[in-house]
Amino acid sequence: MSITHKLATWLSEVDPLAEGRALELARNAVIDIVGCMIAGGKDVATCRTLDAVRDLGSGPASIVGHTEMLTAPHAALVNGTAAHALDFDDNYHGNMGHATAVLVPALLALGEERGLGGRAVLDAYIAGLEALLVIGKGVGLSHYEKGWHTTSTIGTIGAAAAAARLMQLDLPGVQRAMSLGFSHASGSKLQFGNMAKPFHAGMSAKNGLMSARYANAGLTAVEEPLDKPWGFRDLYIGFDKSPGYEDNIENIGMPLAIERYGLKVKIHPDCASTHCAVDGLLCLISEHGLEEHDIDTVEVVVNKISYDNLMFPNPVSEMEARFSMEYAIALAITRGQLRIADFRSEVIADENVRSWFPRIKMLQSSPEAPLPAAENGREPAKVIIHTKDGRGLEIFKQRARGVLQNPLTDDEMWAKFDDCIENAGMEVQASEIRAYLEAFETVDHVGELMNLLRKSP
Repeated sequence: MSITHKLATWLSEVDPLAEGRALELARNAVIDIVGCMIAGGKDVATCRTLDAVRDLGSGPASIVGHTEMLTAPHAALVNGTAAHALDFDDNYHGNMGHATAVLVPALLALGEERGLGGRAVLDAYIAGLEALLVIGKGVGLSHYEKGWHTTSTIGTIGAAAAAARLMQLDLPGVQRAMSLGFSHASGSKLQFGNMAKPFHAGMSAKNGLMSARYANAGLTAVEEPLDKPWGFRDLYIGFDKSPGYEDNIENIGMPLAIERYGLKVKIHPDCASTHCAVDGLLCLISEHGLEEHDIDTVEVVVNKISYDNLMFPNPVSEMEARFSMEYAIALAITRGQLRIADFRSEVIADENVRSWFPRIKMLQSSPEAPLPAAENGREPAKVIIHTKDGRGLEIFKQRARGVLQNPLTDDEMWAKFDDCIENAGMEVQASEIRAYLEAFETVDHVGELMNLLRKSP
């Protein structure tokens, strides 16, 4: 039995997944990503994506923060772009990238189109995370290090699997959906710091959804797209440079990936490669009672992955600022936190913030002795603060806040949601949106929630 056949068998035959701890974690992921979609709904990347598809026809699916209703694939495209626009959405160990910003926009659009409820969406989402884990672990970290944007390579196939689950396709249909998703899989990390990066999430949501629709229509595709010569693993990294799928496919769902690994829910609205460093810096400042004027310089040591991701030491735009260690550390020093509003142009141009850039140095750890990474925390950081009175204060952070082992509190989760709501000016309907999200699994028709998200105050 091939890898894809085994995965499709599980996806098409496993009992309902949205129960117990898995349901709770999946519901929290939906709460988080809806907040991110709200916050990113009026972002320039989202609006330009909407402009590109607005005249292609209306449909039954809502666009968050806008009055338009489009076809389900185009709604997935726009809402997926919104979900990732501010880089505030979660990271996932399974695909070494962003998962929920791809899966949930596709599933909400499909659910709204088909009149499906919240529990069915959560079930398909949990299944999609499982598919992402099998595929992501199969190609391994080298796929990401090569320069592929895993959100849109692995993510597209995972979205196809999740959409196929929600559509209740049979085993051959799920296989075809993933195979057609493989034909759509693309995206380079070269696009980081540009509008194309959030577009990748929307593109993957749309293409994953369309792959399931093509499969449902009977479009044929190779039965084993993942592990044959010229297949996903071979083409996108190579058999000799990847661990293979066997271990994870044999143990699929035991336990569920969402329960074993969870998600890295962000508390800072920028690239996750900065988060251990920001958390560490804030810990040192608090522990030693430091003020801005006490600090002379800061050194941050990170591994190659983080070093390569953070490519803008002197950012001049919001997109660049989200991929700048210097900017993140400068904000933490001067403002004590990172909020959505801190990535607006007037803050990026602030002379005091920018004056810190030359005093912040990011260094790459030795390839022979990288910083030890946790199983689901691949972006550790060592922070050294040099004070003006001559002290050198050091801390090592292996996991950022928001991971399964160090989760955000409920208060922190809802404070983030409120920040997203405030950024979009949707305070009027905030309490009603929250009520739907808190009981998402009981919602009979996700269109009720989506209609509320579409409305302007």
